[in-house]
Amino acid sequence: NLKFDIDGIAEVQRRFFGTLYNTYSFFVLYANLDGFKYNSEDQGQPTESDKWIISKLNTLVKNVDTAYNEYEPTKAARMIQDFVIDDMSNWYVRLNRKRFWKGEYNADKMAAYQSLYVCLKTIAKLGSPIAPFYMDRLFNDLNAVSGEESHTSVHLSDYPVVNENAVDPALEIRMGMAQKISSLVHSLRKKEKLK
Repeated sequence: NLKFDIDGIAEVQRRFFGTLYNTYSFFVLYANLDGFKYNSEDQGQPTESDKWIISKLNTLVKNVDTAYNEYEPTKAARMIQDFVIDDMSNWYVRLNRKRFWKGEYNADKMAAYQSLYVCLKTIAKLGSPIAPFYMDRLFNDLNAVSGEESHTSVHLSDYPVVNENAVDPALEIRMGMAQKISSLVHSLRKKEKLK
């Protein structure tokens, strides 16, 4: 017997797919306003937070690939969900919102777009075995604008390969500490407001 929880499905739909959709919508809104075009040759001027999210993304690629190879799709799905909600949406996008909002389209803003584009497209590829239709649509919508790949489906594209040069464990640890401190400060402020 398999346990099936309809409320759990609704929770995943709201938390994971809702967050991914909102992040994609945020990206598309500002990228279209600025006429952003992905360019793998010109990464702009990446900040420490850009380097961190790309490092986390490559660590995710490595871990998800291992989980799939060990026939652990649930483990892979949870890792992808944690990255989308905690790292990409709640931390990277929130931390860099002002970079997307500012009027001038410069190298700094381009680096933010490039980083978020790479994250979204890689998530579409990583998640395609477990959410085939949703991830195919995400991939095609992103690829329609960039024209980076000739494939008509995410399922025909190459699976992501980890870029070990982009992985920076020390940076991931430092940013993890910053996230923890920020979370503790937030909870203390919340606690004080309730008094």
